[in-house]
Amino acid sequence: MSNNLIAHLQEYLGAHIEKINPNTQAIEDGTQHKRIDLLAQAAVPAVLVAYYKFTRMEEGVDTIIADNGKLPPLDYLLGDKKAEVVQRVASYAAVGAPIAEDTMDLVADECLRFVRNELGSTLTPDNLQLYFASQRQSILSHLPEDLQMGELLNDSTMDDRTNKMEGPISGLAQSIQNLFSSPGVEKK
Repeated sequence: MSNNLIAHLQEYLGAHIEKINPNTQAIEDGTQHKRIDLLAQAAVPAVLVAYYKFTRMEEGVDTIIADNGKLPPLDYLLGDKKAEVVQRVASYAAVGAPIAEDTMDLVADECLRFVRNELGSTLTPDNLQLYFASQRQSILSHLPEDLQMGELLNDSTMDDRTNKMEGPISGLAQSIQNLFSSPGVEKK
């Protein structure tokens, strides 16, 4: 369960995804980026943060486990927020919404395939939640602030700069935050 989902999806797309600088809230290296890199920079963490948030709900993990490929994952992950998320990804990457949506669909499908392969016979609601909880820090450290995914998914902690920081103090703060954000499902 330790394989990094971001690294896999980056390789899958043939793109380069950077960590976000916590001080500037921008890509760290400042060089000119190819359009595929900007598209991946927005699409991958946006889709993964939607998976993370969706796995916090009991019905969410049940939907993912029962997914037999008949429903596009973005439809159930984002619901009525899908068009807005797609538009934000498209704007960030300076591409059309259909290209952004196609890329996000690819990412969502490959993510599901990868996680199912990673968990194999241990694919249970609890393990699925733990898997995405273990990926949370990596996902958030790559999530561009411009997307404002926390606002869209009603979770302000996603846009918090401390999620993009590294080091002993930041690690301690993130550990404390993880203690208070249970890996289990939200109860109704």
